Amino acid sequence: MAALWLVAFSAQVADYATARFDHLRLARGVRTRLRLHPVAWTVPLAGIAIVALTISADWSTRLFFADPAQAPAAILIALGTVVVAVIIVAIIAVVVVRPPADSYRLVRDELLESAGLRIHQDQVDEFRARVTAIDNATKAHRAADAATVSAALQLSVRTPHRLIAPVLAVVLVVVSGIAAGQDSASPWVVLGAVLAVVVSVVVGIVAAQASLALAMSVRSTQDVYRGELMSLIVEAERSSKKRVAGLGDRVNRALSILREQQEGTK
Repeated sequence: MAALWLVAFSAQVADYATARFDHLRLARGVRTRLRLHPVAWTVPLAGIAIVALTISADWSTRLFFADPAQAPAAILIALGTVVVAVIIVAIIAVVVVRPPADSYRLVRDELLESAGLRIHQDQVDEFRARVTAIDNATKAHRAADAATVSAALQLSVRTPHRLIAPVLAVVLVVVSGIAAGQDSASPWVVLGAVLAVVVSVVVGIVAAQASLALAMSVRSTQDVYRGELMSLIVEAERSSKKRVAGLGDRVNRALSILREQQEGTK
Protein backbone atom coordinates (compact mmCIF):
# COMPACT_ATOMS: atom_id res chain seq x y z
CA MET A 1 0.00 0.00 0.00
CA ALA A 2 2.85 2.38 0.81
CA ALA A 3 4.42 1.66 -2.60
CA LEU A 4 1.14 2.47 -4.36
CA TRP A 5 0.87 5.73 -2.44
CA LEU A 6 4.42 6.65 -3.45
CA VAL A 7 3.54 6.09 -7.11
CA ALA A 8 0.38 8.20 -6.79
CA PHE A 9 2.31 10.89 -4.92
CA SER A 10 4.91 10.96 -7.70
CA ALA A 11 2.05 11.68 -10.10
CA GLN A 12 1.12 14.72 -7.99
CA VAL A 13 4.71 15.94 -8.01
CA ALA A 14 4.96 15.42 -11.78
CA ASP A 15 1.66 17.28 -12.25
CA TYR A 16 2.97 20.30 -10.34
CA ALA A 17 6.48 20.28 -11.84
CA THR A 18 5.34 20.02 -15.46
CA ALA A 19 2.64 22.67 -14.96
CA ARG A 20 5.18 25.11 -13.56
CA PHE A 21 7.72 24.30 -16.28
CA ASP A 22 5.25 24.82 -19.13
CA HIS A 23 3.88 27.95 -17.46
CA LEU A 24 7.32 29.55 -17.20
CA ARG A 25 8.16 28.65 -20.79
CA LEU A 26 4.84 30.03 -21.98
CA ALA A 27 5.23 33.26 -20.00
CA ARG A 28 8.72 33.85 -21.39
CA GLY A 29 7.61 33.21 -24.95
CA VAL A 30 10.11 30.38 -25.28
CA ARG A 31 7.36 27.92 -26.09
CA THR A 32 3.88 28.38 -27.48
CA ARG A 33 2.57 24.83 -27.02
CA LEU A 34 2.25 22.61 -23.97
CA ARG A 35 4.47 19.56 -24.20
CA LEU A 36 5.09 18.19 -20.71
CA HIS A 37 2.02 18.84 -18.57
CA PRO A 38 -0.53 16.98 -20.77
CA VAL A 39 1.59 13.82 -20.51
CA ALA A 40 2.68 14.20 -16.88
CA TRP A 41 0.86 10.99 -15.98
CA THR A 42 3.29 9.02 -18.15
CA VAL A 43 5.99 9.40 -15.48
CA PRO A 44 4.20 7.43 -12.73
CA LEU A 45 2.73 5.07 -15.30
CA ALA A 46 6.21 4.22 -16.54
CA GLY A 47 7.23 3.79 -12.91
CA ILE A 48 4.39 1.34 -12.38
CA ALA A 49 5.55 -0.62 -15.43
CA ILE A 50 9.12 -0.78 -14.11
CA VAL A 51 8.00 -1.81 -10.62
CA ALA A 52 5.67 -4.44 -12.06
CA LEU A 53 8.46 -5.87 -14.21
CA THR A 54 10.83 -5.99 -11.25
CA ILE A 55 8.32 -7.66 -8.92
CA SER A 56 7.23 -10.10 -11.60
CA ALA A 57 10.81 -11.05 -12.45
CA ASP A 58 11.60 -11.64 -8.78
CA TRP A 59 8.39 -13.58 -8.19
CA SER A 60 8.70 -15.79 -11.26
CA THR A 61 12.39 -16.47 -10.52
CA ARG A 62 11.66 -17.50 -6.94
CA LEU A 63 8.76 -19.64 -8.09
CA PHE A 64 10.84 -21.32 -10.80
CA PHE A 65 13.82 -22.19 -8.60
CA ALA A 66 11.77 -23.07 -5.51
CA ASP A 67 9.69 -25.68 -7.33
CA PRO A 68 10.61 -26.71 -10.89
CA ALA A 69 7.10 -28.10 -11.26
CA GLN A 70 5.82 -24.51 -11.15
CA ALA A 71 7.91 -23.54 -14.18
CA PRO A 72 4.87 -23.08 -16.51
CA ALA A 73 3.21 -20.76 -13.99
CA ALA A 74 6.42 -18.78 -13.57
CA ILE A 75 6.77 -18.40 -17.33
CA LEU A 76 3.14 -17.29 -17.67
CA ILE A 77 3.60 -14.69 -14.95
CA ALA A 78 6.72 -13.32 -16.64
CA LEU A 79 5.13 -13.25 -20.09
CA GLY A 80 1.94 -11.64 -18.78
CA THR A 81 3.90 -8.89 -17.08
CA VAL A 82 5.94 -8.25 -20.21
CA VAL A 83 2.73 -7.96 -22.25
CA VAL A 84 1.26 -5.47 -19.78
CA ALA A 85 4.49 -3.44 -19.79
CA VAL A 86 4.54 -3.38 -23.60
CA ILE A 87 0.92 -2.18 -23.66
CA ILE A 88 1.74 0.61 -21.19
CA VAL A 89 4.77 1.70 -23.23
CA ALA A 90 2.67 1.64 -26.43
CA ILE A 91 0.00 3.83 -24.83
CA ILE A 92 2.64 6.30 -23.68
CA ALA A 93 4.23 6.37 -27.14
CA VAL A 94 0.88 6.96 -28.87
CA VAL A 95 0.02 9.85 -26.56
CA VAL A 96 3.45 11.47 -26.76
CA VAL A 97 3.75 11.35 -30.56
CA ARG A 98 0.10 12.20 -31.20
CA PRO A 99 -0.20 15.19 -33.57
CA PRO A 100 -1.47 18.39 -31.95
CA ALA A 101 -5.15 19.25 -32.22
CA ASP A 102 -6.31 22.13 -34.38
CA SER A 103 -5.67 25.48 -32.72
CA TYR A 104 -5.77 29.20 -33.38
CA ARG A 105 -2.00 29.17 -33.79
CA LEU A 106 -2.06 26.47 -36.47
CA VAL A 107 -4.78 28.25 -38.47
CA ARG A 108 -2.95 31.55 -38.10
CA ASP A 109 0.29 30.01 -39.35
CA GLU A 110 -1.51 28.57 -42.38
CA LEU A 111 -2.88 32.00 -43.23
CA LEU A 112 0.54 33.58 -42.79
CA GLU A 113 2.06 31.01 -45.15
CA SER A 114 -0.51 31.95 -47.80
CA ALA A 115 0.24 35.67 -47.47
CA GLY A 116 0.46 37.32 -50.88
CA LEU A 117 -1.65 34.60 -52.50
CA ARG A 118 -5.24 35.06 -53.58
CA ILE A 119 -7.57 33.10 -51.30
CA HIS A 120 -11.01 32.15 -52.57
CA GLN A 121 -14.14 32.73 -50.56
CA ASP A 122 -14.71 29.02 -49.96
CA GLN A 123 -11.26 28.83 -48.35
CA VAL A 124 -12.12 31.80 -46.14
CA ASP A 125 -15.36 30.07 -45.13
CA GLU A 126 -13.36 26.95 -44.27
CA PHE A 127 -11.04 28.98 -42.03
CA ARG A 128 -14.04 30.54 -40.29
CA ALA A 129 -15.56 27.08 -39.74
CA ARG A 130 -12.32 25.87 -38.16
CA VAL A 131 -12.28 28.89 -35.85
CA THR A 132 -15.87 28.14 -34.81
CA ALA A 133 -14.96 24.52 -34.08
CA ILE A 134 -11.99 25.63 -31.97
CA ASP A 135 -14.23 28.12 -30.13
CA ASN A 136 -16.70 25.37 -29.25
CA ALA A 137 -13.92 23.05 -28.07
CA THR A 138 -12.40 25.84 -25.97
CA LYS A 139 -15.72 26.67 -24.31
CA ALA A 140 -16.13 23.03 -23.31
CA HIS A 141 -12.83 23.21 -21.37
CA ARG A 142 -13.06 26.75 -20.07
CA ALA A 143 -10.55 27.40 -17.30
CA ALA A 144 -11.31 29.12 -14.01
CA ASP A 145 -10.74 32.85 -13.64
CA ALA A 146 -8.47 32.50 -10.61
CA ALA A 147 -6.23 29.80 -9.15
CA THR A 148 -7.86 29.84 -5.71
CA VAL A 149 -8.05 26.96 -3.25
CA SER A 150 -11.77 26.50 -3.91
CA ALA A 151 -11.16 26.39 -7.67
CA ALA A 152 -8.36 23.88 -7.10
CA LEU A 153 -10.70 21.68 -5.04
CA GLN A 154 -13.34 21.85 -7.78
CA LEU A 155 -10.74 20.87 -10.36
CA SER A 156 -9.68 17.92 -8.19
CA VAL A 157 -13.28 16.72 -7.98
CA ARG A 158 -13.68 17.01 -11.77
CA THR A 159 -10.46 15.06 -12.31
CA PRO A 160 -10.68 12.02 -10.00
CA HIS A 161 -7.12 10.87 -10.72
CA ARG A 162 -5.95 13.76 -8.54
CA LEU A 163 -7.71 12.14 -5.58
CA ILE A 164 -5.87 8.83 -5.83
CA ALA A 165 -2.96 9.82 -3.57
CA PRO A 166 -5.13 11.27 -0.75
CA VAL A 167 -7.48 8.27 -0.86
CA LEU A 168 -4.56 5.83 -0.72
CA ALA A 169 -3.09 7.81 2.18
CA VAL A 170 -6.39 7.53 4.09
CA VAL A 171 -6.45 3.78 3.43
CA LEU A 172 -2.87 3.64 4.67
CA VAL A 173 -3.95 5.35 7.90
CA VAL A 174 -6.76 2.83 8.40
CA VAL A 175 -4.52 -0.16 7.73
CA SER A 176 -1.72 1.12 9.95
CA GLY A 177 -4.23 1.96 12.69
CA ILE A 178 -5.63 -1.56 12.63
CA ALA A 179 -2.11 -2.98 12.71
CA ALA A 180 -1.16 -0.72 15.62
CA GLY A 181 -4.27 -1.81 17.51
CA GLN A 182 -3.14 -5.40 17.13
CA ASP A 183 0.37 -4.48 18.33
CA SER A 184 1.81 -5.50 14.96
CA ALA A 185 2.85 -1.98 13.98
CA SER A 186 4.47 0.96 15.75
CA PRO A 187 2.47 4.12 16.49
CA TRP A 188 5.10 5.94 14.45
CA VAL A 189 3.77 4.12 11.40
CA VAL A 190 0.31 5.59 12.06
CA LEU A 191 1.85 9.04 12.47
CA GLY A 192 3.67 8.61 9.17
CA ALA A 193 0.42 7.61 7.47
CA VAL A 194 -1.36 10.69 8.87
CA LEU A 195 1.52 12.82 7.62
CA ALA A 196 1.10 11.20 4.19
CA VAL A 197 -2.55 12.32 4.16
CA VAL A 198 -1.60 15.91 4.97
CA VAL A 199 1.19 15.96 2.39
CA SER A 200 -1.06 14.43 -0.29
CA VAL A 201 -3.81 16.99 0.27
CA VAL A 202 -1.44 19.98 0.34
CA VAL A 203 0.57 18.88 -2.69
CA GLY A 204 -2.64 18.01 -4.55
CA ILE A 205 -4.07 21.50 -3.97
CA VAL A 206 -0.79 23.18 -4.97
CA ALA A 207 -0.57 21.03 -8.12
CA ALA A 208 -4.18 21.84 -9.04
CA GLN A 209 -3.49 25.56 -8.56
CA ALA A 210 -0.45 25.27 -10.82
CA SER A 211 -2.59 23.57 -13.46
CA LEU A 212 -5.21 26.34 -13.19
CA ALA A 213 -2.53 29.03 -13.53
CA LEU A 214 -1.19 27.27 -16.61
CA ALA A 215 -4.69 27.02 -18.09
CA MET A 216 -5.25 30.76 -17.57
CA SER A 217 -1.93 31.54 -19.24
CA VAL A 218 -2.86 29.29 -22.16
CA ARG A 219 -6.23 31.03 -22.45
CA SER A 220 -4.65 34.49 -22.60
CA THR A 221 -2.20 33.27 -25.25
CA GLN A 222 -5.05 31.76 -27.25
CA ASP A 223 -6.96 35.04 -27.07
CA VAL A 224 -3.97 36.81 -28.62
CA TYR A 225 -3.71 34.21 -31.37
CA ARG A 226 -7.44 34.41 -32.04
CA GLY A 227 -7.31 38.19 -32.40
CA GLU A 228 -4.46 37.93 -34.90
CA LEU A 229 -6.25 35.13 -36.72
CA MET A 230 -9.52 37.05 -37.10
CA SER A 231 -7.63 40.05 -38.47
CA LEU A 232 -5.95 37.81 -41.04
CA ILE A 233 -9.28 36.22 -42.00
CA VAL A 234 -10.90 39.64 -42.49
CA GLU A 235 -7.97 40.72 -44.65
CA ALA A 236 -8.12 37.49 -46.66
CA GLU A 237 -11.88 37.88 -47.19
CA ARG A 238 -11.39 41.46 -48.30
CA SER A 239 -8.74 40.45 -50.83
CA SER A 240 -10.88 37.57 -52.12
CA LYS A 241 -13.61 40.04 -53.13
CA LYS A 242 -11.26 42.31 -55.07
CA ARG A 243 -11.53 42.13 -58.80
CA VAL A 244 -8.42 40.96 -60.61
CA ALA A 245 -6.97 43.69 -62.82
CA GLY A 246 -7.70 43.02 -66.50
CA LEU A 247 -9.81 39.95 -65.77
CA GLY A 248 -12.91 41.40 -67.48
CA ASP A 249 -10.94 42.27 -70.63
CA ARG A 250 -9.47 38.77 -70.81
CA VAL A 251 -12.90 37.19 -70.40
CA ASN A 252 -14.44 39.40 -73.12
CA ARG A 253 -11.55 38.62 -75.46
CA ALA A 254 -11.96 34.89 -74.87
CA LEU A 255 -15.71 35.12 -75.52
CA SER A 256 -15.18 37.03 -78.76
CA ILE A 257 -12.65 34.45 -79.96
CA LEU A 258 -15.11 31.69 -79.11
CA ARG A 259 -17.89 33.44 -81.07
CA GLU A 260 -15.60 33.90 -84.06
CA GLN A 261 -14.73 30.20 -83.97
CA GLN A 262 -18.38 29.26 -83.80
CA GLU A 263 -19.23 31.54 -86.75
CA GLY A 264 -16.37 30.08 -88.75
CA THR A 265 -17.70 26.55 -88.30
CA LYS A 266 -21.17 27.43 -89.60
